[in-house]
Amino acid sequence: WTRSVCLITPPSAFLLDERVFVSLGVLKVAASLEARHHRVNLLDLSGVENYLAPLEDYLTGCRDMAVGITATTPQLPSVMRIAETVRRLRPDLKLILGGPHVALVYSAQKLEKKRGVVGRGHRSAAQLEAAFDVLCSGDGELAIFEALKDDAPKMVDGDDPKGGLFLTDQMFTEGPLPARHLVDLKSYRYSIEGHRATSLIAQLGCPSAAASAAGATAKACARLGIATPPPSCRRSSTCTPSTATPASCSMTTNSTSAKASSS
Repeated sequence: WTRSVCLITPPSAFLLDERVFVSLGVLKVAASLEARHHRVNLLDLSGVENYLAPLEDYLTGCRDMAVGITATTPQLPSVMRIAETVRRLRPDLKLILGGPHVALVYSAQKLEKKRGVVGRGHRSAAQLEAAFDVLCSGDGELAIFEALKDDAPKMVDGDDPKGGLFLTDQMFTEGPLPARHLVDLKSYRYSIEGHRATSLIAQLGCPSAAASAAGATAKACARLGIATPPPSCRRSSTCTPSTATPASCSMTTNSTSAKASSS
């Protein structure tokens, strides 16, 4: 192993049951790190009511070089408490934030810049930049290595298709699978037709041209017998068999800036 990195899945107190779907974005980032011989320590705080207690216990003895946290917008209150705890106990650790919330914030900021205004996107970005050393927007599988550099910029943009950190279909296909071995899958309660199951990311992007993507989605959902999701420019289909192959599949939609594989 070269360097040790701690990745954290924060609680999702807004969910009725936090132990249903594993957070795959952070596990994809973990798999990328392991593929380049980094040691990854994962703190899965999903469903942990007193989540700061195990975090404090871990921080007192860890030898990591950095802490990376993933965040959706509803997770932000707990994420900020986690960040404050890391700063208080281990100010020497580089603090990195990624995930859908960061991607959405910087997407909003980009739109504001195009319009020549300073609004909520700029203010939200400033708040994040004050709390974290590095922000990773968009795909995190390659962005994490830029974030870990000593001279890393404040924001690493993995959401720019021309920036070199944005995953292509080939990169996604050839990349490592999510590092599910880092989580206790048996503690997650999800099943399909009585069989234990887990989720997977089956594709990046729309299977059809943008103009016909909505129609293709409606047809696919009709075949699967599920509700048609709202339109999206980037879609991931996630079938979820594990020990069996029941005829069930769920469809999730994500915008380009907050797709399922983001950290």
